Amino acid sequence: MLGKLGDNRFARFLAPPGPGVLAWLEAPAVVLVAVVIGALVRETDPLFLTGGIRWSLVAAMLVALRYGSLLGSLAMLTMLLAWFACKAIGLYPELMFPEQTFLGGYIIVLITGEFADIWRTRLRRAESDAAYALERLHNLTQRHVLLRLSHDRLEENLLTKPFTVRDALLRLREVMMKESGGNALPGGEELMNMLAEYCQLQRGALYQLVGDRLDAEPVAVLGDNQPLDLSDGLLLYAMNNRILAHVQMGEAADKYAGHYWVCAPIINSGGELVGVVVVERMPFLSINHENLQLLGLLLNFYADVAQHGPEVEELCREWPGLAPVFGRELVALSNLAFAGKMDTTMVLFVPNGTNRAQQIVEALNRGRRTLDGFWWVDASAYHLVLMMPMTGVHGFESFLRRIEEWVRTEYDVGSLAQAGVHYVYRYLDGRPVKEQIGELLEAADA
Repeated sequence: MLGKLGDNRFARFLAPPGPGVLAWLEAPAVVLVAVVIGALVRETDPLFLTGGIRWSLVAAMLVALRYGSLLGSLAMLTMLLAWFACKAIGLYPELMFPEQTFLGGYIIVLITGEFADIWRTRLRRAESDAAYALERLHNLTQRHVLLRLSHDRLEENLLTKPFTVRDALLRLREVMMKESGGNALPGGEELMNMLAEYCQLQRGALYQLVGDRLDAEPVAVLGDNQPLDLSDGLLLYAMNNRILAHVQMGEAADKYAGHYWVCAPIINSGGELVGVVVVERMPFLSINHENLQLLGLLLNFYADVAQHGPEVEELCREWPGLAPVFGRELVALSNLAFAGKMDTTMVLFVPNGTNRAQQIVEALNRGRRTLDGFWWVDASAYHLVLMMPMTGVHGFESFLRRIEEWVRTEYDVGSLAQAGVHYVYRYLDGRPVKEQIGELLEAADA
C-alpha cells in the first residue's frame, strides 16, 4: 500500500517527500496568487481582512500543510509584506494593523506545519520499515520455495543421493567460509559440482563480474568448455535483463545460433549482480521450469552467503560460531539504526545452568518472530543472542512484559531472574558491529 502511494504521482504532488528549491519560490507565489484573486473579488479588500472569515490565511495554511512550518512561516511573512504593500498604495486607509489576525493566523500556520512535519516523518519511517519487511519477505519466499523443491527432490532421489539439498547448502556455506579470504566467489568448484548433481549440468563454467564486465577467466569449470563468448546473444540477454535465460525461451529460440544452453546471473538479495553461470551442455529434458527454478534459487543462496562484505568476514573470524547471514543482517540493521530509519534491539540470554533456565532459553528461541535472527554464542551453555529488527525502547519493554507473563504462567516464578535467566541488551547504533557485540558479551560476563 505504501509503495503504491509512493508511486502515485498525484499523491506525491499533493504531499511531496520534502521541500526542494522550487518550494521556496512556491510558498510566496501561492500567497501572491491568493492576493491577486482577492483583488479581483474585492478591490478594496484583497487580503479579506474585513468580514466574517479571513480567507487569505487559507493560502498560508495550505503551504504549511504541504511543506511544513518553516515554509508556512515564509508564507505568513509574504502576507505581512502584502499588507504593507496594500497600505502603501492607499488601501485600508482607516484600518489599523490587524495584529490579532496575523498573530492568530501565524499560530494556526505553525500548528498546521507541525502536523505536516510529524506525519511526514512517520510516513518516512513507515516506508523504511515496509521496505525492510518486503526484503525479508522476498528472502523468506526464496527459502520457502527452496525448501519445497528440496522436499520434492528428496522424495525422488532418496535412494540414490546420500544427502539433501539442505545438507548440500550447509556444506557449500562451510566451504565458502574457508575459502573466502580475498576471493569474490569462494567455493566455486563446490558450487559447480552441486549444480551438476542437482540440476544435471554436464558442461559449464562460473565467471565473476569485474566492474561492469565479466572476467574471461573462469572461477570454476565443469567439464571441457570453450572460451567465454562475451558477444553471445543468450549471455547478453541474461546480463542485460538480469534473469535466467535458456535456449527454449520465446520465439527467438529458433534464431539463436550460440553454443550456450543456459545463462544464469548470480544476483544477491540486494539486487547486486556478482557473476554468471554459463551452461554448454545438460540433458535437454532437464531444461524445465522446476529444474531452472532450483538452479536460480541455489545461485541466489550462493550469492547471499558469498557476498557478505569484509565487516562480516571480520565478525566470523572473531566469533567462528556466528553465521554469516546473521552477521550480514546485523551490519545492515546497524547502518539503518545509525541513519535513524529503523530501531533494532540485540539481547543476550544467559541461563544459570539449571535445566529449567536452559529450557526457558530454548523456548525463547523457538518462539521468536520469523523476522528475528538468532545466534547461539555457546550452544552447550545455552547462551543465546536474539536480533530484533523494528524493536525500539517501547517494543523491547513490551517483549519483556510478555516474557515475564509467560514465565509466571508456565513456570510459576515471578521473573526471569528468579527463573535463573540473566539477560543484557543493547540498542544498535552507528558504532562498529564488532564493538557492539563485544560490549554485549562483556556486560553478560560482568
